[in-house]
Amino acid sequence: MSKFQIILLAVFAVAIVASVAVFSLYRGSSGSSVALTVWGDIPSNDFSLLLNTPTFSGDSTLSVSYVEKSIETIETEFTEALARGTGPDLIIITQDNLWSNKPKLAVIPYASVSEQSFKAAFVDEGELFFDQSGIYALPLSLDPLVLYYNKDTLAATGQSQPLKYWDEIYAAATNFSKMDPAGNLVSSVMALGEAHNISHAKDILSLLMLQAGTPITGIVNQELRSQIADNFQLIVSPGEAALNFFTQFSNPAKSFYSWNRSLTDARTHFTSGDSAYYLGFASELKVLKNMNPNLNFGVSSVPQSRVSSKIITFGRLRGVAISRSSKNLTTAFTFAAKLASKDSALSLSEIMYLPSARRDLLSLKPSGDATLSVFYDSAIQSRGWLDPDSSVTDVIFREAIESITSGRARTTGALNKANSEINALIKQ
Repeated sequence: MSKFQIILLAVFAVAIVASVAVFSLYRGSSGSSVALTVWGDIPSNDFSLLLNTPTFSGDSTLSVSYVEKSIETIETEFTEALARGTGPDLIIITQDNLWSNKPKLAVIPYASVSEQSFKAAFVDEGELFFDQSGIYALPLSLDPLVLYYNKDTLAATGQSQPLKYWDEIYAAATNFSKMDPAGNLVSSVMALGEAHNISHAKDILSLLMLQAGTPITGIVNQELRSQIADNFQLIVSPGEAALNFFTQFSNPAKSFYSWNRSLTDARTHFTSGDSAYYLGFASELKVLKNMNPNLNFGVSSVPQSRVSSKIITFGRLRGVAISRSSKNLTTAFTFAAKLASKDSALSLSEIMYLPSARRDLLSLKPSGDATLSVFYDSAIQSRGWLDPDSSVTDVIFREAIESITSGRARTTGALNKANSEINALIKQ
C-alpha cells in the first residue's frame, strides 16, 4: 500500500461512519494555511458564494483559489499546465471528459472507500467515476435533460399535459408542425432530426440510445469499447432504432416532418414560440427566461419508451477530481471530500439551482417548487456514458446524422461507421 493510500485510509476511517454519511464534513486541522488551486466550469461567482458558506468560511487552515475555465478549453489547458508543472490541485470535470483525463488524476483506492459506500451515497450515474482500480472523482451535481413546453401552444390545441411517451409525438406533430403555402416549415413540434441547428443533437441521440438499451460505450474485457452497433440479442440494435427515430423527423416525405437545416437554432425556435417543445438541460432554465421573459412555458421529464420498464434521461454529471501532480494530495483530498459532503452539496444545489448527485439530498423533495421537483426526479433517472473525446465524438455523431438526412448513407451503414470511428478513437 502506498503512502497516499495509507493517508486516505486514515482520513476515511473517521469520515465513513455509515454508507449514507460518506464524505462527511471535514474539520480543518491546526497549523499553517495550505493553498489549493481549483479549476472548473462552475461560474466564479457561484463558487465564491459556496466558499463563503459556513461549511468553508470557518476553516482558516485552507486557502482556496478558484479559476473558472471554459468547458471547451479546460481539458487542453489542463494538459498544457501539467506539462509546465503549473496545473491545479483539483479539477471539476464531467462524465464526458473523465476518460481522456484519467491518466492525469489521482485515484482514491477502494481500501479507503468501498464501492458499496460510494453507490449508497451517490446516484447511479456516479458509477462512471470509478473502475476496478478505484474512484477518480467525487460527484457534486447533475444537469439532466428535461422537456420544456410552451403552455399556450399546447392549450391552443386542447392539450392539457406535455408528452409522456415518445409514440405520442406523431399525433402531436400533426397539431404543431405547420407549413406555409410554399411548403416551408413555420412551426414545429420539437427539434429532432438534424445536427446542424440542434446544439444538443449528440445529447438527445445519447438519451434515445440509452433509453433503447445501449450503454453507447462499455467496459468489455477490462477495455472501453463502443457498443452503439451491438444488437444485445435483439432483431434491431438499440443504437440503430434510436438513430432511425431521431432522423425521421427531418424527412419531408413523412407526415410528421418537423425539422430541417434552414430553421433557426432549436433554442431560439422555441423561445420565439415556434416550437411546442424543447429538449434542453436543467441549467438552461434561466437562459430561456432571459431570451423571452413573456414566454409561458413549463418543465417536465423527458418522454420515455412505452415498452421499457426503466425511466431514463441523459445527465451531465459534475465531479471533483484530484490532479495527480498536486503537491498537496492529502489536503486536496480533504477539500474534495468536503465539497462532496451533504452541507456543501446542498449549498451548491441552491446556488446553481441544480440537483445534487447525493441520494440523501435527492430524497428530500423540494416543497412548493414544481420545476425543481422535476429536476430532482430527472437527476435520479440520469444516465451517461464514458466518452473517449467529447469534441471528436461530437463530429462523429453529427456526421452519422447528416449522412442519413442527406441520403448519403442508410441508418445501418451510418451507425457501423460511427461505431468503428469511436473504437478507433478509444485506441489512440
